[in-house]
Amino acid sequence: MIARYFFQSFAQPEAEGWLRAISGAEQVMGREVGPQVVCAVLRTVQQMRAARRNHFHFSNPDCPGCAARLCGHERLFLNTFRSVRRGRIADAEAHAMLLCEGNCSEGLIAAMGELCAALPSAPLRPSVERQALH
Repeated sequence: MIARYFFQSFAQPEAEGWLRAISGAEQVMGREVGPQVVCAVLRTVQQMRAARRNHFHFSNPDCPGCAARLCGHERLFLNTFRSVRRGRIADAEAHAMLLCEGNCSEGLIAAMGELCAALPSAPLRPSVERQALH
């Protein structure tokens, strides 16, 4: 959800999703870890944005029905993260290459590694691979 609020912040700045990203992370992870995770997510999103040329499609985090679904781009973002987290770098590179539209994705992979380090006990959601696209 943190990443979606950043996606929203860049697509619709007046929504100020970044504020909800910070407050949500602090509520869930505490005031010490939350900001570290938020910064790691933002670095990851920024690396992706620097590599992509086209719009990034994401579900609206403020719509409960919408937020329950993953868009194809979000799936690639999460699959890149999950692959890095599992040490499956070749898989991560494949997902990142698609996500970054064939552009350099080394910065994204590195940022995902930093995000993984910031989330040492975060559970993975295997259902992400099976959720319907819209």
